[in-house]
Amino acid sequence: MKQTKLSSLPCKKIVTLKRNPQYLTPQQMESLKSSIQRDGFCAPILVRPLKKDRFEVISGNHRFMAACELGLSEIPCVVTSLTDQAAKRLAINLNTIHGEPNAELLAPFLAEMDLECLKEIHIEDAMKKELMEFDEVLAKSLAELEAPSKMNKDSPRISNEVCKCAKCGATHFKSKAKV
Repeated sequence: MKQTKLSSLPCKKIVTLKRNPQYLTPQQMESLKSSIQRDGFCAPILVRPLKKDRFEVISGNHRFMAACELGLSEIPCVVTSLTDQAAKRLAINLNTIHGEPNAELLAPFLAEMDLECLKEIHIEDAMKKELMEFDEVLAKSLAELEAPSKMNKDSPRISNEVCKCAKCGATHFKSKAKV
């Protein structure tokens, strides 16, 4: 069995997963924040170590973002070492077990995986059907696209940041693109 460790980690050392197959409405996010305020941070997030003493969220992106918006300085985390493929597989499996991922958000995860890894993913029949229908819609949309005359090939680097809103005075989580 893979070694895991329960740790309390500083939020500033945690980065969100590059893609998240789940989406919370603003109302759901407010409910999550209220739950954390009322009951505490009861379910640790799953992270994996990265370079430079950083950790990537594998499961719990929304709990992490809610904690940042609430101004928590550290949160409980289950830490485990995972390859990129294993991290993607686990993120998909946990999101399909604990929620209903959006086909449009799930499709990019699946597209990056090799066949062996895809065989280890649990996807319900209804989701498979939705993904295949999305793929048909995507194929049609791509066929109608025209390439732009000029493309910016620079990749932005994402950094998590918490800010204090000038309008309402609340603390908000935001991603800041660094070029």
